[in-house]
Amino acid sequence: MQAMWEEFLRLLRTDPAFRAEVRRLVLTEELLTLPEKVEELTRAVRELAEAQRQHSEILRQHSEQIGALVEAQRRTEEILRQHSETLRQHSEILRQHSEQIAALIEAQHRTEAQIAALEAQIASLVEVQRRTWEELQRLVTWQRVEAGRREGERYERQVIRRAPAIFNGGQGGSPEQPIVQQRLTQLLAPFWQEGLIAPEDDPLLADLIWWKDEQIVVVEVSLKVDRYDVERAARRAATLRRAGATVMGVVIGEEWATPEAYDEAIRRQVEWFIGSEMSDGFREFRVKRVDMP
Repeated sequence: MQAMWEEFLRLLRTDPAFRAEVRRLVLTEELLTLPEKVEELTRAVRELAEAQRQHSEILRQHSEQIGALVEAQRRTEEILRQHSETLRQHSEILRQHSEQIAALIEAQHRTEAQIAALEAQIASLVEVQRRTWEELQRLVTWQRVEAGRREGERYERQVIRRAPAIFNGGQGGSPEQPIVQQRLTQLLAPFWQEGLIAPEDDPLLADLIWWKDEQIVVVEVSLKVDRYDVERAARRAATLRRAGATVMGVVIGEEWATPEAYDEAIRRQVEWFIGSEMSDGFREFRVKRVDMP
């Protein structure tokens, strides 16, 4: 018996297969799987420990982050407090500015009303000034025209008085003179039976009528001879020409009003005595000898 026990112990110590078989026979299924479960539990504990460690690290990091956030929140709240104070001050300044702006707007309205009243007064004064200026311009224009007319009449009278010298002899004068009217009546009477002659064509309205024997000149006189003076001389001479007279139109003045007036005289074959210059036809008439009766 002792020998069997010792052999049993020896096999249990030396033979793993025997030892496993004895364990299977002696231990329950739960006890047999206990080492594996302990190993699994140990492994789970290690994993939990590692997870706990990681969680602790994460918690530590979160704590640091929370601490930083708390500090940031504190600084933010301080900044907000400062901004709130600044905003309060700005609100007060804005309120004061609003009051000032309202006062300025009211003052501006009063100023605009005053400006509107002044503008109305100025507009009225401008209108009065405009009418006064227009009236003054009309007066100045009238005075200028009147002065020109008087000067022109003076010059015309002077030419008529000097006609014997200007034409170097001959007869004539203003159509108002009886001798001139008599000469023109003889020529124009046939036209009057048909009606009145248009003013632009009527020799009775010329400034001067002069003749040497049968040669007649119809003269328009002006300080500045323009194209209308040339046209009247030509048309009034043409009337006498249609009546059968030997006639030429003449303009006398100090100067040409425009170059076009000179061109018009050439075109219409009107002779001239302008300033000290004479046309060829005027010069020929001037040197013409008058037959003595």
